Amino acid sequence: MTQTTRNTLIAIIALIVIIVLGYFAWKERQTVMPASLTTSTSTGETIVVGTTTTNAGGYTITPIYATTTPVAQAPNYKTPLTFSSDLNANQQAAYQSQFAAVQTNLASNSTDYSSWLELGILREDTGDYQGAAADWKYVTKLYPTDPTAYADLGALYATNLSQPSQGISYYKQAIALDPTKEETFYQNLAQIYIAQGDITDAKATLQQGINAKVTGYQNLQTELNSMQ
Repeated sequence: MTQTTRNTLIAIIALIVIIVLGYFAWKERQTVMPASLTTSTSTGETIVVGTTTTNAGGYTITPIYATTTPVAQAPNYKTPLTFSSDLNANQQAAYQSQFAAVQTNLASNSTDYSSWLELGILREDTGDYQGAAADWKYVTKLYPTDPTAYADLGALYATNLSQPSQGISYYKQAIALDPTKEETFYQNLAQIYIAQGDITDAKATLQQGINAKVTGYQNLQTELNSMQ
């Protein structure tokens, strides 16, 4: 083997070594990125698994939490009506007929707004106040921007459930959602305050409705004038 051939082989071997070492050095610096994984929990919490690069050239798994809103648990609309002792047989039969119609509607559309409101009314009228509260609370979950169920809860808690502070809270939520919808929201809230001897807040509530120009605010003005 001539000196020239020997030098050429040495140069080729050295070049191969440099290429191999360079390849492993490049590979060491790369970050392996696995596909993102998404899992859901029974509470509605979603966990997204991502990756971050470490100095060693590998990766670490970093959980990223994104909460989702779980579906509200619906009351059992098939729960039979319970009748208070002051309802006669004819009245009970009439309520049962209405109840059957509501059940039919909810069987075909489980989130029907009017049916859930009516079911709450039926339960309240027949003396099942906790059942009515459950139905209307469910409406507030399904339709959180509609004030009607909040106002129904306000009246229910202030009167039948004897929890005026809860009644005040629900009426305030109803008014906040739609300040111009119903003059009765303001009137009923004012009456709760009056029953507690809080004339100052009763007047302030009526004035709030007047300022909002709620439909029928002239009636609120008449009530406020009578309290002067």
